[in-house]
Amino acid sequence: MENLFSKINIIGVVILNINGEILFSNSIAKKYTYYFEHLIEVSLEGAQSFNLVNYPAEIITFIHNDQIVILINPINDVVRLKKEIDSLQNVRIELNEVINSSFDGIVISDKDGIIIHQNPSYEQITGLSAKDCIGRSLKDLVDEGVIDASASLKALKENKEVTILQKINTGAIVLVSAAPIRNKNGEIEKIVNNVRDLTQLNTLEAEIQHLEKQNKQINEELEILKEQNDPKLSIIAHSDIMKDALDRALRVAQIDSGVLIQGASGVGKEKIVELIHRHSLRKDYPLIKINCGAIPESLLESELFGYESGSFTGANQKGKAGLFEAANHGTIFLDEIGEMPLQLQVKMLRVLQEHEITRVGGTKTIPVDIRIIAATHRDLSEMITKGEFREDLYYRLNIIPIKIPPLKERKEDIIPLIYHFLNHINHKYGINRKFSNEALNAFTNYEWPGNVRELQNLVERIALMSQNPEIDLNDLQKELQFHDNLRFSLETSPSDSPKFSSNVEPLKDLLESFEAKIIRDTVKNFPSIRKAATALKVDQSTLVRKMQKYKITK
Repeated sequence: MENLFSKINIIGVVILNINGEILFSNSIAKKYTYYFEHLIEVSLEGAQSFNLVNYPAEIITFIHNDQIVILINPINDVVRLKKEIDSLQNVRIELNEVINSSFDGIVISDKDGIIIHQNPSYEQITGLSAKDCIGRSLKDLVDEGVIDASASLKALKENKEVTILQKINTGAIVLVSAAPIRNKNGEIEKIVNNVRDLTQLNTLEAEIQHLEKQNKQINEELEILKEQNDPKLSIIAHSDIMKDALDRALRVAQIDSGVLIQGASGVGKEKIVELIHRHSLRKDYPLIKINCGAIPESLLESELFGYESGSFTGANQKGKAGLFEAANHGTIFLDEIGEMPLQLQVKMLRVLQEHEITRVGGTKTIPVDIRIIAATHRDLSEMITKGEFREDLYYRLNIIPIKIPPLKERKEDIIPLIYHFLNHINHKYGINRKFSNEALNAFTNYEWPGNVRELQNLVERIALMSQNPEIDLNDLQKELQFHDNLRFSLETSPSDSPKFSSNVEPLKDLLESFEAKIIRDTVKNFPSIRKAATALKVDQSTLVRKMQKYKITK
């Protein structure tokens, strides 16, 4: 039967065995190879007549001598050819889109070295536009000095892939890899060039080397202080007094007891609240912050407790849930709790005792499951004496007090904070500033009445206003003409103001002394050097080397 059908060249013929395996297909049928899987599947299911819609053809199947015969009758060759042309055109469009969206430059030349296509990235990398290149001979571009060498011409000459460094007359230096595209006879038809920019890479590499050389020592000294898995890294704390506050915050995070955070403005009370919430069992629920001193007394109650419809003029007709409801299952932070009016303190006490609230204008109690953390910069004990704060509310809030010390009491944190803020500023604004040892010493000896917030603002201002990569005392004094307190400290230095001494130890010596102390204390508290190294998050060999450096023995 195969001999009979092999002579048929009008319709396609495919013969299958009962398992669907192809025993024979003629030349017409082979044009439909893409659809064979579908044809076999439908034929095995018993279909006797159907059409191919995407590729117009009528299909007839029948069984002869336990074999399945599939006859394929093309409906219209013109339609089929049009489909093929459209398909090829779509492939061409998609291929161009892929080439043009590449971050690398791509240039295609023909077998004679004539540029026939280049993508937009090539112009961005080299500065050579398409109108200046497409249709031109690469040999002419070399002769004119536009490029110093051609990877395509080298690939054509050597009949293989090549990679070269290429200099462009625009100043760009690029890495070009030329790959030949061959026909079925193995002859080169086109050359595809992949172009990568080395100019920016070389500039960045030089800058990195410069920065590494500049900062190598400081990075080595600070490496031991990095504790990547320690949650306290979210807050800069190198002083013992601040570490104690953080340890206290982390211990209380897992329990729901009332917490009262006390400290002057700008010390970072909000950061402590975020730390507690992030490590609490309520971390997957909201943390809502409200400043009791920033909202008028007349609005504070409705903001916290919500209100029912018609409670007051201008109220939402449907009523509104308050922040206590919004924080359900989560944490609510009441900053400046000392500013809360006395009549509202009574309702607050009910929230703490009964875990329920009543909206303004409502009578229905609403249960709430929240943790309340309060903070203040005022002396609540003194306010209680004056009758300005309820004593019973104070004791409900102050189950676990956390005191955040002012910056002047934790001067060990000043330089790490400066580096932290400066690193953020350098990355944010794309600059590269650093402070001289004298400038750092001036910062350290100032009292910082505005605490961490004042330090952060001043570091940002000086870093942005300075025109020098290294900020020294002259730059500091120039900018501090806008900062009365610091100018007073620097210029007049009265007896009751901090003085900036020039007889200070270099930063390197201070850091080495600090590092030696940390290593000495850690080694003393662990049974082995290996466990001490694990605690410090460094290799044992690194710890041993540093112990030898500082003459520390176990």
